[in-house]
Amino acid sequence: MSSCTYLGTKTANVKFSPLFFQMDIEWENMSEENRLDLMKNNLLTKRQQNEEKFLNGLMTSFEKNDFQVAASADLNHQERLQQAQLKLAEKSIILAHRYNPLLKQYVANKEQIIMNEKFAIIRSKRSSLDEMAAKYKICFNSWINAKDDVHIKVSQPENQLGKISVLDAFTLIFYSVITNRRQPGDNMLQLLISGLNSCGKTMIFENPLLEVAHMVTTEKGVSRFNFEAKSTMLLHDVNLMNLVKSSDCDRLKAIARGEPVPTKTHGNVQTVPSVFTIITSNQHLFTHTFLTVEKSKNSLAKVYKSDIKPSANVHPGDIAAIQARFMEAFVRSRPKIDEKYIPKSENFERKHAIVGLFEQVLDILSKHEKNDFKSQYYYLYPIGGLCKHLHLMPDDSNKKLRDNLFSLMERYGLDDEQVENCSKDMNIVLKSE
Repeated sequence: MSSCTYLGTKTANVKFSPLFFQMDIEWENMSEENRLDLMKNNLLTKRQQNEEKFLNGLMTSFEKNDFQVAASADLNHQERLQQAQLKLAEKSIILAHRYNPLLKQYVANKEQIIMNEKFAIIRSKRSSLDEMAAKYKICFNSWINAKDDVHIKVSQPENQLGKISVLDAFTLIFYSVITNRRQPGDNMLQLLISGLNSCGKTMIFENPLLEVAHMVTTEKGVSRFNFEAKSTMLLHDVNLMNLVKSSDCDRLKAIARGEPVPTKTHGNVQTVPSVFTIITSNQHLFTHTFLTVEKSKNSLAKVYKSDIKPSANVHPGDIAAIQARFMEAFVRSRPKIDEKYIPKSENFERKHAIVGLFEQVLDILSKHEKNDFKSQYYYLYPIGGLCKHLHLMPDDSNKKLRDNLFSLMERYGLDDEQVENCSKDMNIVLKSE
């Protein structure tokens, strides 16, 4: 990596005319409603504005004189639409044919407004980012370090993880998922969180992912794998037999490997890009062995055999292939987490996980070397994610963290292009020497 220094944040030197500033000041002084009205009038032609006035006038007259409210909300909507269509047809068959789609949307919007006005809306006071991030860090670490309750396993630790521990690998993988877009051929294990219900799977892992994940159902049908811009495939509380038995078996294996996969959409075929995969289930994929017996009075078990077994419909090779692609965290009993750190009136979000685990991920990377990892992406993803979200960290620690990130780039031998990309994410301009 070539020697370089950072010069600070980017600036622009652009000259504007006085008229530009006058327009800008007028715009800034406008209310939001006035801004929307101005933009609407600029976008709509005179004819379109007249059409809108006509529909508004028609519906106002209709609501006043012709419509009788029904007892049922569903009937109310149907009858309002039917009677409005008849009213429009009385005025003009041609206009009824032309404006029927607009009328449907108008009635639907009107119904939504009426329904919204029937209910009170009150929200709890939101906690600060720093407060929620601190709580998230405690909940996450209490969960993954509960050795009597949670067991994390991969099929071949040395071949798949190298010299990093299972716990560190789990943390790095999860941080990579919430901060990065997956690259083909990254050779990174995906996450499966299984076992007991109501044990923190949704609170700690699924809620922070919802912002960037596409929730895939196991029901048959097209467009299930239409990810659009989402970076992660989330399978929530699924039957693991679907991974090894259903018609989706080969498709799911390929997605877990990060390979592009063609899938059906409505009247089309679309390729699923490389996406991360996280699965939650009540069943478990591996056989897990704990050091102590279960806390439950009804069980003295230490070994929990896999729920997925070969059969006439399940080939052993499919089971082995799925096991080779996942790291599984199996929960046999609820991990003990202090109640004061569990959110009571809000959920953990993606930014809480990013900030809460930021320095922990930095520490994990700082204690390892490049050769400790079986795949470069186990350190490239986290470094990229840390750089991209440095702006979320407190200002007083920003410079120190930035210096540490540059040290990590040097430690792991990132090339000039990688360093430049990371620097752009931190809004830093580099000067080559």
